[in-house]
Formats: sequence, structure tokens, C-alpha cells
Amino acid sequence: MNTHTESLTKQVFTFVSKLYEHGVDDVVISPGSRSTPLAIACERHPHIKTWIHPDERSAAFFAMGIIKASQKPVAIICTSGTAASNYTPAVSESFISKLPLIVVTSDRPHELRNVGAPQAINQVNMFQNFIKFQIDMPLADETEGTINAINMNMIKAEKHFNGPQRGPVHFNFPFREPLMPDVKLRRFLSSKRKTETKYQKSIDFTNIQTYIEKPRGVIIVGDTQGQDLSQILTYSAIHNIPILADPLSNLRSLNHNNIISTYDALFKGGLSIEPQFIIRVGQPVVSKHLNNWLKEVKCPQILVQNNDTPDAYPKVPTISVEMSANDFFRQAQDVTPTQNKNWLDKWKTMDQEARKYIEAYIEEETDEGAVVGSLLKKMTSKDTLFVGNSMPIRDVDTFNLNSKAEIAANRGANGIDGVVSTALGMAIYKKVTLLIGDVSFFHDMNGLIMSKLHDLDITIICLNNNGGGIFNYLSPKEEAPEHFEKLFGTPLDLDFQHVAHLYELGYEKYNDVAEYKRQTLPQFGSYLYEIMTNREENTETHQALFGKMKGIQYVNTLR
Repeated sequence: MNTHTESLTKQVFTFVSKLYEHGVDDVVISPGSRSTPLAIACERHPHIKTWIHPDERSAAFFAMGIIKASQKPVAIICTSGTAASNYTPAVSESFISKLPLIVVTSDRPHELRNVGAPQAINQVNMFQNFIKFQIDMPLADETEGTINAINMNMIKAEKHFNGPQRGPVHFNFPFREPLMPDVKLRRFLSSKRKTETKYQKSIDFTNIQTYIEKPRGVIIVGDTQGQDLSQILTYSAIHNIPILADPLSNLRSLNHNNIISTYDALFKGGLSIEPQFIIRVGQPVVSKHLNNWLKEVKCPQILVQNNDTPDAYPKVPTISVEMSANDFFRQAQDVTPTQNKNWLDKWKTMDQEARKYIEAYIEEETDEGAVVGSLLKKMTSKDTLFVGNSMPIRDVDTFNLNSKAEIAANRGANGIDGVVSTALGMAIYKKVTLLIGDVSFFHDMNGLIMSKLHDLDITIICLNNNGGGIFNYLSPKEEAPEHFEKLFGTPLDLDFQHVAHLYELGYEKYNDVAEYKRQTLPQFGSYLYEIMTNREENTETHQALFGKMKGIQYVNTLR
């Protein structure tokens, strides 16, 4: 065996062993020549599961889905050139969503860079706007420096795999030919595991106490990435504080007395309110109207996030606290605010009245909102609903009153790309139903290949309104109607039955929403349900619902 092959083998086998040591169980590989050393190393490791995905853009989102389901770091590996460029959308999403995506790109050796060699682009720092840590690794040689570089840079990278600094990292590996490692050198493959570091902080509540000891408080909870939130419920119950629970917080499924699920509809109906303090937990919420209200209220806002780069949106908080929600509310229980049960009772009364309108809407209407409400009612605690952006996630916000299903979505950059792939990544560990619009579904149809190649079960509900339904709510619809369909409506005129046949999915089409409401969810297998809806009708019925909210008691008297 030549020196190059042994050095190459030792380098990639050691690196992959370090990935496993730091919690990586799954690696998503897009086939290519230059990535041969890394792919073979992952395949040879006894405890790493490899997933082969031929489309790099979808592969990266697929890995994000695995992260969301497992709450563990996941690595993605590709060959050199534009293959790596296709990771960019998912890297940017994982950066904003603070997901530990480990990007491993293979590269040409230095002598083949910037000389016109095939399949070579500048990959050094290529994700610099969306990355927590990045390194161009050295070429493998017989010196100890090759292995030292792995150990030193993994120490720098691993702090982004868990805890408050979570986010994507990038390792760029240049490889010289020959690219095949020696598969017999198993002694370089290690199966040891590092003990996970637990992050917990204690803070001085002196300044916070002056804000939260007042009687009229509100807790707003966004996506908290699977954190235990039990202490929020305890604190709320003790102090009679309403919890406005975003669907991605997954608190609505608990049916707790203090949880308000209808706030989006209430604010759309014109709710006017000025609390004395607000505690914001987790990432920004889905509801545009709630965010607009947060911009306008004058009271102090306390932001609690378990990360080192707080999300100031939609308004810079008065105080930002870097710690888990449970740690914060456990310590906050020592602060005793003035009791005001009447404040909470008014919130609950409004919520109950709004629920009556929404429940009637789900039963009587035949638009997309009724589909979403009906779907949520069918789901159990064993189900995960992955929701596309634009209208689907907003409808889930409105019509999810207390569904038992886990709700998930890509709400970092809020893009429509990679939704199918992320849902399929989650389907490795969970029973997933994907709710998606026709434009978003079209955008990531390639992602369906993983259902076929790896026999992953998924149920897909595609709301086909032949275009971008969310744009019906925006100003171009009224102010530039002659340009609306071409620039914003963008009808695709696609029949997704052909997609189902291509990827071997079961298929049913519903031209009548009432007929779909009677459909039960499948327990196994992969299915595509295409439900035909009308954008104009959908807009009108939604606006009528929100108009009814204006008559709810206490809207203009809640103080």
C-alpha cells in the first residue's frame, strides 16, 4: 500500500469517527467521484446510517428533516463544483433556524484550483453568510498535522452541535487522486461517543422582577425546537397569565386552560389591548398580526431564547435572556406578580367565542381552511404534520385549536424550497403527513425520490389552487389587477397524478372538499391526496371569518 492511500484512509476514517463521537448517527450522501474517500468512510463505519440522495439541494433539506426529528447533528457530503452550491438554500435555512447541519464538501487539490480544471469552483468560505464555523482542511499526508487538524477543528465546530450556539458548520476537504481509501484499515474507525454537554444558566432577576411583578402579563411562545416547556405551564397556572401559543410551539396539543389558540383570528378582527409586560419565548411567531401588535405595544418585552444570537424581530426586547425556557420560568416562580384572574378570564372568554366561529367554519365551509381544520382533527399524538410555508402554515395557525399532532415547518428563512425533502427526512423517525401548496410541491418534486429509494412512508396533502394563493391577500391584487395573474398568481396547470405514478405513490384527487373531509388518514404506505381549491373563494371565506371576530366581547375593553 502506498503512503498516499494510507494517509488518505487515516484522514477520512478519523474524521468520520469524530463525527460519530460528537453525536452524528445519520449522513446524507450525494454521489460523486471526488467525495469517494468520505463516502466509503461513512459506509464502513459500523454505527453510521448512510442515506444516498442524488439531488444535493433536496439532500440538504432531507438532512434538516432528520435533525428536526432526532434533535441530533446530521452530516451531508457531496463532490466538488456546483454540487456544493446546491446546498446553499438549506444552509441558510439551518443557520436562521439554528440547526446543526454539518456540511462536508469535497474539493479539488490546490494545484487544480483556479486553473480551468473541470468541476472546480472556489469552495473556500462559500457559505460564509450562513455558517457558524468553516475550515478548508489540509491535504492528507504522512505528517501528524493531518490528524491534528481534524482534532483541533472538531473542537471548534462541536460547540455548534448542541446548546445555545447551534448552527451549521462547513468542512471543505481537498483530495488528490487516487481517491479510494483502503477499506481494510479498520483500526482508524472508532466507535466511542462523547458525553453531551448540558447547558444551564442562572441569572439575576433583579431587573426582570420590576417588569413581571405587575398583574397584566402575556406569554408568547414560538418554535422552541423540541424543548421541554412544562415550567411555562406551571408559571402560567400559578400567576394567571395567558399563553399565546404559536402552532410550532406544540403547546396547543396539551389543551391547557391558559393556552390561547385563536389570537391570530382575534387580532385580525381588531383586538385592542395593552398589557403591562410580555415574555416572548423561542423564535418569532408565524402570525403577522401578532407580530404587528408586538411592534406597537409600549410595555416591556422580555425575550427568552436558548441561543447566543437573539432574534430581535419584530421589536428589540427590553431584556434578552440566553437560557432555556424551563430554566427561566423555574427561577421566575420566585417573583410574585399581583394576581389578576379577571385578566386571564377575559382572554379565555374571547378564545372560547372565537373557537365557536372557527369550529363552525371547519364544519360548514369547503375551502382550504376547512381542509386544514378537518385534517388537524383527524390526527393523533402519534402523527407529525409538516407544514409548507405561505398559506398552509397560516391556516394551521388559524385552524389548529387543540390538535394532538406534532407540528413542524421550515420557519427560518420561510422559503418554499425543500419542503418535501425536509418532511421526508422527518419521516425516518416519525409518522409524517405533509401539508403543502401546489407551487411549493412543484418546487421540490425531486425530493420524492427518497420515498421510492428508501421506502419511506409519507402522506401528502397537496392543496392545488393553481397558483400562489397567499398573493390574493396582498396589494397587487387590488392595485395592479391587470398584472396580477402573470406576476403573482402564476398558475401552473399541473396534474400531479403523473408525479404520483413517477414516484410510486398512491393517489386520489378531490374536486369536492366535502368529500375529502370524509377521508381517513392512511396508517402506512405513501399517498398523495390532491385537493382542488379556488383562490378567490378561499380569500372571501377567510375574510368573512375574520370579520366575525370584530363582534367578540371585550375586543375594545380589555385592559
